Amino acid sequence: MATSLLLPEQSGRSGKLLGLQEPSLLRIPERAGSRVGEALDLAAVAGLREDPWQELTLDAILSIDGSERWVCTEFGVLVSRQNGKGNIILPYELAHLFLWPKADGEPKTILHSAHEVKTAVEAFRRLKRVITASPLLMGELLGGERGIKDNNQWRGFELANGNRLMFMARSRNAGVGFTVDVLVVDEAQETPQAAMDALLPTMSAVDNTQVLFTGTVPDELNNAEYWEGVRDRGRSGTDPRTGWAEFNPKGSHDPDVAAKINIRDPQVWRAGNPGLGLRPGLTRETIEDEISRLDPEAVKRLRFSIWPNRREEEAERLSELDLAVWKRVAGDYPVQGDGGVIAIALGRGGGYATISKAIRFDEDHIAVEHHKTDRKVRWVADEVKALKAELGNALVVVDPKNAAMILSDLDRVGVKYLPMALDEIAAAHSIFIELSNDGLVLHRDQVEVTKSLELATTRAIGRAGFTWEPSDPTKPISHAQSVTWAVWGVIKSEASPKREPAVVRGYA
Repeated sequence: MATSLLLPEQSGRSGKLLGLQEPSLLRIPERAGSRVGEALDLAAVAGLREDPWQELTLDAILSIDGSERWVCTEFGVLVSRQNGKGNIILPYELAHLFLWPKADGEPKTILHSAHEVKTAVEAFRRLKRVITASPLLMGELLGGERGIKDNNQWRGFELANGNRLMFMARSRNAGVGFTVDVLVVDEAQETPQAAMDALLPTMSAVDNTQVLFTGTVPDELNNAEYWEGVRDRGRSGTDPRTGWAEFNPKGSHDPDVAAKINIRDPQVWRAGNPGLGLRPGLTRETIEDEISRLDPEAVKRLRFSIWPNRREEEAERLSELDLAVWKRVAGDYPVQGDGGVIAIALGRGGGYATISKAIRFDEDHIAVEHHKTDRKVRWVADEVKALKAELGNALVVVDPKNAAMILSDLDRVGVKYLPMALDEIAAAHSIFIELSNDGLVLHRDQVEVTKSLELATTRAIGRAGFTWEPSDPTKPISHAQSVTWAVWGVIKSEASPKREPAVVRGYA
């Protein structure tokens, strides 16, 4: 049900445009209830007032199941700037810091991450003003004001019970060295995969975690691959643990409809701006000025959160690999016997690992096969050792950066491996694409490998060339990586034939 166009207290001649208070799309997994009441009560104690759309969004984010666990392990909120998304994040962080202790009684760590340091600092300062204005909240801090940390080590708040809320900028090293229970990803439109690769493993050993994403529509310069994946999971409902709310005009997800949205229509303004008429500075005049001064496509993106999905034909071709040829050459081509190559690829944060193998099939063809994929990585070294012996002391190849977590394990069990240099990783990608498109990479019809190749896109690696990259962070590309590197390993081993041991004469 749409909110009235007029503010109730201004329903006469002085009435003004009011943003719609319900999202155009709200997707929540099945739930038993919500802890929003507790969060809003605490926010009121802290002197905060929420707009209806903020309360509704918080209600969805804080949904729980019958065991009082979060039904959403990740939740994304898409809303344009100046509408007040900070009034979603602030009560959310307050509640997690001061309420809801962990089941095991251990202290909780909440991490607020932003794209830039200055944005993280501003969020910290705003929450600091709220906490210091409340004697009740100040009384919960460790040593009063000593519980407010603002130094070179970390910025945030620490309670007497050990709970911490930390603020930092995202980076490849963010989160290293500590465990996180709740992660807030502000400015999600600027979230490269590498940053999430650093942050998500900090939550792997924690029960009942949640990641909250808030962001706007990215432009072509943003590193938004992870944010787009959250959007796609949220819109489609394919992930049973993902929640999603977006505030934009009807049809914003459809490429054909989105192109025809009239940005001069006041109903479009209302749908794309729930804070219209409620937030200081967000008025009819503000929007009129932006429309007259900015590029129309920028206005659609920045002011109205119009973010169409990729067209189906775009999603079908994410790389130069000819999938029709790949599927056509599938057959009974097991990789067995001496002279094989083993390749290992780890998933994000070491959450899983994939082993593939390849061998020269005949003068023209190489056969490749997915051997095993499983959770975590402790099993990998022993599995590779056994497979290496089975394939006649097979060559083992790894991307040393990707496989950093298991290199010491391989050393421990006595498995020697060939680390690939950056230019070799790029060469492996080029070789695999060329040979596959020529029908020279034979394989068994393994659905998981084909699906991984379908979902893998590419990214540049320096000036060396390209390598595989996830198009959707929830869909693993370790199968694509490992079969690619295994094929390269066969070529590499043939280019560097084994030498006969040197014969040392003159000794017994």
